[in-house]
Amino acid sequence: MTFTIPENGIVVTTATVLPEWLDYNDHMNVAYYIATFDLGIDELKAVYGIDSDYIAMQQRSTVALEAHITYQNEASLGETLQIGTRILDFDSKRTHLYQEMFRGEDLLATQETLSISFDLKARKSQPFAPAIAANIEAMYQAQLAVPRPEWVGRAVGIRRGKPAS
Repeated sequence: MTFTIPENGIVVTTATVLPEWLDYNDHMNVAYYIATFDLGIDELKAVYGIDSDYIAMQQRSTVALEAHITYQNEASLGETLQIGTRILDFDSKRTHLYQEMFRGEDLLATQETLSISFDLKARKSQPFAPAIAANIEAMYQAQLAVPRPEWVGRAVGIRRGKPAS
């Protein structure tokens, strides 16, 4: 199967905020930010060769090891969201992914995810198949010209100023 890698290496997915995605504050619930980012990851994986057919036939996929989300703005009912997903780094088994969620020009949220190649039968990690690894490398190379986002590598915590002297 031939996969088309975007020129800049970033896969863009579109989603619309549905009524069931809203919480008691009448905006998109945090769980649906994660679900929407996951749609972007699924589309990225399909571009580099891990689509539903591959998963069913090869019994290989990826699983998340860690994720970090920042929330910048609200998403509301009916809004169209664009999720850009890219590969920041990778090795023989893992990918470090970065995503941004936009409504038009407004940044709504970011997510970083560390994923690992996973054998669904053995229930353990294993290296990416050579063809998949080559596609990941090509996507990574394609997006190297895109600046590294300022949000990458942030940690959760309360930022405190210097104590007064």
